[in-house]
Amino acid sequence: MNKNRLILLISISFSFLVNVPRIIFLFGGEGKEIIDLLEVSVEDTILRFLLLFIFCYVVLKFNLQWLQKFNVKYQFLASIAINLIIISVWMLLFKLINDLVININLYTINPQFNAFVYSFVLLMLLVIVRAIKLINQSKLDAIEKEQLKQQSLQSELAALKNQVNPHFLFNSLNSLSLLVREDQKEAGKFINKLSFLYRYILQSKDQDLVTIKEELRFLDSYIHLIKQRYRDNFNVNIHIDEKLLQKKIPTLALQLLMENAVKHNEISDNKPLLVDVFDENDRLVVKNKLQKRTGHIESTNTGLSNLNTRFKLNMNGGIEISKDDVHFTVKIPMI
Repeated sequence: MNKNRLILLISISFSFLVNVPRIIFLFGGEGKEIIDLLEVSVEDTILRFLLLFIFCYVVLKFNLQWLQKFNVKYQFLASIAINLIIISVWMLLFKLINDLVININLYTINPQFNAFVYSFVLLMLLVIVRAIKLINQSKLDAIEKEQLKQQSLQSELAALKNQVNPHFLFNSLNSLSLLVREDQKEAGKFINKLSFLYRYILQSKDQDLVTIKEELRFLDSYIHLIKQRYRDNFNVNIHIDEKLLQKKIPTLALQLLMENAVKHNEISDNKPLLVDVFDENDRLVVKNKLQKRTGHIESTNTGLSNLNTRFKLNMNGGIEISKDDVHFTVKIPMI
């Protein structure tokens, strides 16, 4: 709620609550002796209501807004001093206005009664002010915490993206090293493909998400490079509905899953590797047959963990990993 509206609402509420007994005496039709004793009248009630409303408004306005203009280390002392001045001046003003405007003695029963009422109201208002400040500070702390969290997540995302690129380059250079020794002409084509891949990486480095169509184009070049090493022992079947090609996924997501399949499975004449890429229930699925390498060391799943974090940061949903005795499957969301 707007602070000015809140101040107005609290001021009206206090003015009404304090004057409820007088309103009841005036319109309740009973207690005439008490009304006469207290000299309760419509003019008296209206005056008290207005003066108490203005008093509450000034106190709240000062403590919630005007006080902020003071130096922080002097705010506490300024609050005490000025609140005491406000109530002292207000009691004098109350009596002066009453004598001049209505000319009724409001101190017949107890001369200190009004001072007590205003002091009590002031105390309650200061409690409310403190509560409002604590709530506002809590909200500011929550906003600041959320901003710091977002900054941290963005930094984490940038770090994760930077982890992908060197790993990919290392594997590509290994493949190129083997190919140079076998076929220099093909090595030239490999270099052209590799340069295309890194142009893509550089162009999309500031993009968290790319379309599936763009990613498949990149993946096609990547597959070409892998097949130069494994020939017909490595194959990929891609079946994705054309209607989904404009949906988006994190950059290099499919490449990392393809790389993961190559890295952790044996690929040979006796055990060719087939990777299937298809859509299923608004998710992309990358599935391959499990055929662990000889002397295989258990994976730490760092690459998949990083990819899962990227999906959570960018898409508010992680990846699904499942494995049985035959297949290893990863399902990724798209938006």
